Amino acid sequence: MSSLDLTSSDVPAIVELHSAIETPENVVLTYRLAGPALRLWAYVIDTVIRGIVLFVAAIIASISEMAIEGVPVGLWLVLLFLMEWGYFAFFEGFFRGKTIGKHAMNIRVIQEAGYPISFWSALMRNFLRAADMIPLYGIGFISAFTSGKFRRLGDLAAGTVVIEERKVQLPREPIILEKIQPLSRSDIGTYVPPHKTLTLIEEFLQRRFVVTHQRGHELAARLAKVLAKKLNFQGQANFVEEYPMAFLACVYVTFHRTMNNDADEEHHHNPDQRQPAVAGAAMITSP
Repeated sequence: MSSLDLTSSDVPAIVELHSAIETPENVVLTYRLAGPALRLWAYVIDTVIRGIVLFVAAIIASISEMAIEGVPVGLWLVLLFLMEWGYFAFFEGFFRGKTIGKHAMNIRVIQEAGYPISFWSALMRNFLRAADMIPLYGIGFISAFTSGKFRRLGDLAAGTVVIEERKVQLPREPIILEKIQPLSRSDIGTYVPPHKTLTLIEEFLQRRFVVTHQRGHELAARLAKVLAKKLNFQGQANFVEEYPMAFLACVYVTFHRTMNNDADEEHHHNPDQRQPAVAGAAMITSP
């Protein structure tokens, strides 16, 4: 067989940079994985930044050592420890999965399920960086090219992936909440959709007018059916089947106050990880 006779089955899956993730709400999200080159450049930028900080701190410590013996050097060693073990975990855990280098290369770390990375996941993936670096990041590269999705040992342990951020600005239109009828409390059970699900609906509603009405219903159908089942929806029988996009809008209006309250509570406990709740999205009406 010549080199031109390769079929799709002959090409390793690792060359595929796109990854599809199905959330617990049965919504499929597609991401473009960050390849080794982008991640290497991001690491180089972060290394240079850390080196500059340590170099400047070393100069200050050497000057201060003349006045206070021992203390400046001890503080520099503490800074060295923090820069080596805490730099990546701090930025990734509190700045949406991005260090300065990752921000420069437009990549970031997320949970494999598609959610933002938590601080503990960031701590875990970077704690194992020492193992990935043996020798000269050899283990990390081997893991990235054999495990799938370019995941090094730290990513495998923390359940994370590194993705590219696509600079796409889709138009948005505000929701007029008063125009949408909330679900009757007598038609639903006690289930309350989590904040992540409501945020997902919100993002969809804000941009639903960039697709046709038919396509919008197709995209909304799976999530609408799942939510109707979890809510034990007892309303109009054909509402969910025929108008899934309108049903999602009704769910959003019914529970959007709960989403805002949850966001406020999350901000109270961890202000760095709050995601803004938007007051509206595109108005949805049944055709």
